[in-house]
Amino acid sequence: MQQGISVSGTIFKSYPHSRYGYGVNPISLIFEFALKNPSAIAISSGSIDITYENLVESVQLITASFISSGVRQGNVVAVATKPEFECLATLSLMQIGAVSLSATESVFKNYGKAIDQLITDGSLPVASARQITINGDFFEDLGKHRATSETAKLKTTDLVRVVFSSGTTGLPKGVPFTLENLLTRIDSARRNWMPELPFMSLLGLDTVTGMQTFFWSVINGETYFSVTSAKENLKQISDKKIKSLKTSPARLRDLVAEADVGEQRDLAIIQVAGSLLDNKLVANCQKKLGITPTYLYGSTEVGTVTRGEFKSSQPNNLGSVVSDIDLEIVDDSLNPVATNGNGKIRYRKAGMPNSYWLKNNSVETGFIDEWFYPGDLGFINDQGELVLAGRTDDVINLGGAKFNLLELDLWLQNSEMFDEVASFRVKTDEGIDEIGIAFVSANPPIPELLTRRVRAFLNDLEFKYLFRISELPRNKLGKIDRKSLTKLVSAIN
Repeated sequence: MQQGISVSGTIFKSYPHSRYGYGVNPISLIFEFALKNPSAIAISSGSIDITYENLVESVQLITASFISSGVRQGNVVAVATKPEFECLATLSLMQIGAVSLSATESVFKNYGKAIDQLITDGSLPVASARQITINGDFFEDLGKHRATSETAKLKTTDLVRVVFSSGTTGLPKGVPFTLENLLTRIDSARRNWMPELPFMSLLGLDTVTGMQTFFWSVINGETYFSVTSAKENLKQISDKKIKSLKTSPARLRDLVAEADVGEQRDLAIIQVAGSLLDNKLVANCQKKLGITPTYLYGSTEVGTVTRGEFKSSQPNNLGSVVSDIDLEIVDDSLNPVATNGNGKIRYRKAGMPNSYWLKNNSVETGFIDEWFYPGDLGFINDQGELVLAGRTDDVINLGGAKFNLLELDLWLQNSEMFDEVASFRVKTDEGIDEIGIAFVSANPPIPELLTRRVRAFLNDLEFKYLFRISELPRNKLGKIDRKSLTKLVSAIN
């Protein structure tokens, strides 16, 4: 048995993965399960169910086709197709021993030179000299190949997947998953946020949650539920008797908008990650689905860090630290601060990566001396719960008075003047911070009342820009993209 490592009073465990076996390609386990359970459902997208027998037949044919097109073990292959085919392609690439990643225009722009092949159905506005196009000709040609069941031998240190962090800093950061990282993370995911089965992630394969859900499901002989529209997702949840799910606030908002009161009788647990909830959304969720959401705070880089039920009196309270994480709050000199002391959040766990893919760390965020710094600020309260105080790059200094844009967001949300609201900063040519507010609301607030509310937050605080927009810009996990809000000012100047 491998020994735990004691760090700051937390016991870390390295998991031996006895169900998988070190060095074994997990795809072989899927093949073995399919032989014994051919009619079990592997992938369900609402409109179509794929059995394990059909899954394996398709994967083995696609693998043969990819090999004939030059895909080799160790190649980095970007996939930009519909979700159902991306699932099959991802398994085929692991069978070959290639490294898979979900392609976006931004990823291809910044990492194109490191990508060996592109698999695309034409939905991505990029092209590659080494490209496999998924179209009618591709599927017609599949029948000419002989299915292969041979799987590449993989070492635990082999890179098998890259997932891009969904931050709002501009450059997407690739998080590398070796075979051991992947197996450790999917085991951790089952413990930390798959409390009841059947489980569904409303976050796609391009997110770390969707990726872990997919691999855990098919490696363990369960059903992976592919994400579609809010209406189709509700139907899946009802028809497949989903008991627990994980989503983002934005996707939860869409789901609740489509739901009828009392419609989902089997659903018992909703977990939310990526950004903060607001009281209005939670109240609607409680009314229609009868559930108070649970926060899951963490990162693509490390995984789940805290877990806790939403508290309407403190929407930025993210709950208690999970068992396999060591978390600290530190000052600018990286020294731990006392309970209730505000500072930079850092955390670590066994088996996490020690750098980004192709190593894009920064001073404020990234992997530093065996810790991960997400760029968040916060404090640990007397109950041992993490309270988020915003981002390190969202601290505003106006005439010596400091505050974080997240604090202003929460203050404005509590006014109930808006459906959604976010603040942002604009720097003048002289380096002075100006404040802007963007909101979504069917009934715009009276300007005088809004001014009064802002000044009640901080004496003499003025906002220079006020935008009413149809929706707040967010990344794929629902975090507010403040840089996009700042660009609204550039557009009118």
